[in-house]
Amino acid sequence: MGNRAFKSHHGHYLSAEEGKVKTHHGHHDHHTHFHVENHGHHKVAIRTHGDKYVSINENDEVYVSHHFHGEHSLFHLEHHHGKVSIKGHNHHYIAADHNGHIYTTNNHHHDATFEEFIV
Repeated sequence: MGNRAFKSHHGHYLSAEEGKVKTHHGHHDHHTHFHVENHGHHKVAIRTHGDKYVSINENDEVYVSHHFHGEHSLFHLEHHHGKVSIKGHNHHYIAADHNGHIYTTNNHHHDATFEEFIV
């Protein structure tokens, strides 16, 4: 599916740095570029610029893994009105609050909605 950047409702770009999913405010660079891999059945894996995988663990925490962790590393990209939401296997969405903190939520709201850019 290709390389993407994801910008939150609050203007922060999702970023993978120091083994964590974080955000950058107002700009994107190689840390904010993700490769979206199609895994069939409307599921994708999101691989970082360092060839690691964005995942959600049993405690609903977003993390970066050195390896593909099956369902923990698979997501549905839900498109709504020109925006995208990233929904994990546990039916929780990846979200970024107004301070740029990453969390998961089972509610679909503006923190869980991103602009998707092809990079």
